[in-house]
Amino acid sequence: YVEHDVVIKFIDMLLHKPQVYRHLLVNKLEFRQPTIERNIGKLGILLVLFNVYIDWFRLEEGGRLRGQRELLFGRQLPFAAQYLCILAFSAVDAGAQLVGILLASTIHQRSWRPAGRWATIATALIISSFGKVLTLLLVIWEYNEAYYPWLLDALQFTSQSTAVSVLFDVHALWAGLVVVFSAAFKQLVHFAVLGAASAVL
Repeated sequence: YVEHDVVIKFIDMLLHKPQVYRHLLVNKLEFRQPTIERNIGKLGILLVLFNVYIDWFRLEEGGRLRGQRELLFGRQLPFAAQYLCILAFSAVDAGAQLVGILLASTIHQRSWRPAGRWATIATALIISSFGKVLTLLLVIWEYNEAYYPWLLDALQFTSQSTAVSVLFDVHALWAGLVVVFSAAFKQLVHFAVLGAASAVL
C-alpha cells in the first residue's frame, strides 16, 4: 500500500479490507507515536464538525415528526447557542467513545497496557470514521430521508470494528463487541451530560 494512491486506499477502506487498516495503523510509524499525529488531529476535529451537522439534521427531523420547532431543552435557543451546545455534545461523544474502547480493551486484556496506546486507538477511531465525510452529500443534495444518517452510523460501526480487529489482532466478533460497548458507554455519557445541562439551563 506504500505506492497506492489515496483514492485506492479510500476505496479499500470502504470495502473494509484489513490490509489497508494494517498499513495505516501498524506500518506507518507516524501513526504509532505517543501523541496523535497533527494531520490526524485535524481530521478528528473535522469529523466532530461533520457530526454536529448530522446531529442537527437528526434533531430537526425528530422535531418535524413531533411537530416541534425547538431543537434543545424544550425551548428555542439562538443559532449560535444551539450550535455550540451540539458541538460540545459531539466533542464529549468522541471522547466518551475513546474511553469506552480503552475500558473494553482493559477489561479484555486484564491490563492497563491499552491505556498507554490511547493515541494509536484514537487514530484508529478517527481513520475508521471516514464515513462521516459522506455527510457532504447532505450538503450538496437535499436528503429528507431520516435513515441516511443511520446508514452512515452503520458504515462507521463496521469500519471501526475492522480497525479494532486489526489494531488488537483479534477476531472480528470480539472487535464488534468492543465497538458496541464503546457506543453504549458513549450513549450513557451523552444522556448524563444532556440531563445535567437540562437541569442547569
